[in-house]
Amino acid sequence: MNEPNKHGSPEGIDLLCANAASATYDQLSEENVHILKDKLLDITGCMFGGSIVKEDRFLTDYFKKLGGKREAPVFTCDFNLPLVNAVQLNSLFARANDFGAMFFYVNGEHIASHCSETLIPMGLTLAATRKVSGKEFIVNDIASEDLISRILFSLPVRWPTDMLLVSSAAAALASRYYGFNGAMMKKALSFAAANCTDPGNAYYDYSQEFKYHNAESARMGIMAVELAKGGWNGSLDPFFGHWGLVSKQVHGGGFPVNYEGCFNNLGKKFFMEQSFKRCPGGIPTTAAANCGKNIRAQIIASDGIFDAKKVKQVHVFRSDSVRYNYYSNPFKLRNHINALFSFQFAACCAMYHGNVNVANVQTDAILAHPNLYRLAEESTMDTFEYEKPVLKVVVDMYDGRTFTSTQDYAASMHAYPTKDFLEAKFRSQCDASGIIPKAKVDKLISLASRIENLSDMREYTELLQKGKITCKNKSCKI
Repeated sequence: MNEPNKHGSPEGIDLLCANAASATYDQLSEENVHILKDKLLDITGCMFGGSIVKEDRFLTDYFKKLGGKREAPVFTCDFNLPLVNAVQLNSLFARANDFGAMFFYVNGEHIASHCSETLIPMGLTLAATRKVSGKEFIVNDIASEDLISRILFSLPVRWPTDMLLVSSAAAALASRYYGFNGAMMKKALSFAAANCTDPGNAYYDYSQEFKYHNAESARMGIMAVELAKGGWNGSLDPFFGHWGLVSKQVHGGGFPVNYEGCFNNLGKKFFMEQSFKRCPGGIPTTAAANCGKNIRAQIIASDGIFDAKKVKQVHVFRSDSVRYNYYSNPFKLRNHINALFSFQFAACCAMYHGNVNVANVQTDAILAHPNLYRLAEESTMDTFEYEKPVLKVVVDMYDGRTFTSTQDYAASMHAYPTKDFLEAKFRSQCDASGIIPKAKVDKLISLASRIENLSDMREYTELLQKGKITCKNKSCKI
């Protein structure tokens, strides 16, 4: 017989919100701070890399045409917009190549999530409109991540519900910037939880909704705090109460089985996203890309060069313990979004170019290399029996030789990157954008490594736009 829950409703959510609203920098661990600084650099790079996606340019033009009060900067661009519009574009850029950090690590479990691509650009946008210290920036983000990761942990089935919680993460973050206490944060969460977006089908259908989700979640976060600030009432428990975001997904209603896990080490340990992508696209493609790079190295070791014309066919296999999903679909659209979510393209691109980066997954870049999309389109996808979750790539050459590589599916996703890797990833995306000079790139890397010492985060955010923005609106705080 299950023991009764120690935390009821709404006492439980009240406790979680109070903790998230009152958390201080001194409560964080060294590991928390280290990971956040790495994510700051990582997501900043993703905004620059995301700015080059040709299919998204119309949206930037649309928001710019709308105009409005020039409250907040649009990073990678040379103009300011109303806050709700600026956070949308900045979050869209961060997610555009699906290259950011993800996966909460809670109570020993990795849980898929996509909050950082909203929270980091949103926090930077808010910090650019007021004086916020580096320490405040750090704890605002981590406290928000911790709250949402705990709620997500309670669910027996987390994906794609994790995406329903990004707008709540955004509301929690905005609540801290607005100086809300726990009660006010809970009001804001009511509106965010009720108006969340779910891009789950976008991945299967190759729709750009997956990245607009992060943009819209950021807007919802700002609107949620404005509604609470304006005096609207919220729900007693937007997550675990009657028809709450979590409880309505539990068969028969009520509390999920893992509910009490929400309160483990509350205020003593802060959970956060901490898995970093090695290549653009869904993080499961990492193993396929690693196989492709390994086979390229084998071919060069044998032949002295890599010649795609000598490759007859590429075969990609997932072990039967790796579940089927959209990554196993054929590569057939020859475009950016198909490239992001394809085991076959990831393997072929890494073998062809030596890596998978933001420059070579763009639609025009794919079309410029017929031998690449030939290999990807003619590749096969199959399964094989193996006791561990792995991906395997087998390459047949026209001369009869065969090259093989096998990579651990999970370990490739969660191995923590080196400082050198993160800096190289950042520089490559800045180079692809061509927006800022090397001196600014170097300064951003330096500042990201020591933001806890900054008295004003605008020292960082002022480097994220093209040129220097002069705001003539007296109400603009930039």
